[in-house]
Amino acid sequence: MTTLKKRGKMKLLFLALLAAVLTACSGERALSVSLSQNIQRGEVAPPVPQKTAVWHIGFDRRLEPKEDVRQIASLTNWLEKKTGLPLEIVVTPRGSNVVDDLCSGKVDFAVVGTVSYLQARHRCGASILVRGINAAGEDIYQAAIVVPVDSPLTAVSQLAGQSFAFGSANSTQGYLIPRLMMQQERLELADLQNYAFHDSHAATANAVTSGRFDAGGLQDVLAQDLAERGLVRILALSEPFPSSGVVVGPNVPEETAVLIQDALLQLDPAGANAGALYRWERSEMPGGFGPAADSDYDDLSDTAVTIGLLEP
Repeated sequence: MTTLKKRGKMKLLFLALLAAVLTACSGERALSVSLSQNIQRGEVAPPVPQKTAVWHIGFDRRLEPKEDVRQIASLTNWLEKKTGLPLEIVVTPRGSNVVDDLCSGKVDFAVVGTVSYLQARHRCGASILVRGINAAGEDIYQAAIVVPVDSPLTAVSQLAGQSFAFGSANSTQGYLIPRLMMQQERLELADLQNYAFHDSHAATANAVTSGRFDAGGLQDVLAQDLAERGLVRILALSEPFPSSGVVVGPNVPEETAVLIQDALLQLDPAGANAGALYRWERSEMPGGFGPAADSDYDDLSDTAVTIGLLEP
């Protein structure tokens, strides 16, 4: 073997020994780094934007379940296009409560009646964004006590000893306001022959029109529609109260809430946006939405405490 070859082998051996010593001293394995391979394997890559949050919209049951879903889904789709926010509808299953969903963060916004809003405000600090506008252009609504068309009853005071169909126990027009109307006549639940709660205003209406109950509490829009069709008779209408609306949960960033609020205030259900909404004239806010403040509902909050819907 020539001297040149021997020197080459010795140099390679020396480099190998040096690498081994350095590795042993560092206590770490020697790594072979290939930048191009790392980029291909995703180990070195440009930053990827985080997935945009999806905001969820819930609702109180009002009409038939399918109708409720179609109405709120159409509003959700319109809001998504208007704001650019990714939005999804959430259907609260029977036996559950949209208030629970709001306070747990399962839903971020909800189209609800006053009782659900007051409970969510009381429990977790939810706030109201907008109030519904009725067909007359006002941000109020009423409850109606209805009876079968052939009923002999002519006054609320005559409900003593009669059976009564309420809406949901969380319903403003189906329970809270009818209870207040009875209290104004010094009637309590114990004065009724019997009573029952129902999942929706439609179910309450069926309970009365079928003759299973002597009277029932309904939202004004549905009651007036049924009365015009000769299916019920309105025994009494309540005084006006602040209408239901859209509520925001406590964990939604202010800029997101304001974006939704601004869009809702621009909604034109009977005009430019009519084609985007499903049978919106049957909703409690056929005229769209107007401004709202939490203080608008303080009087109803006091009533809700009185009849046990809110803790003092």
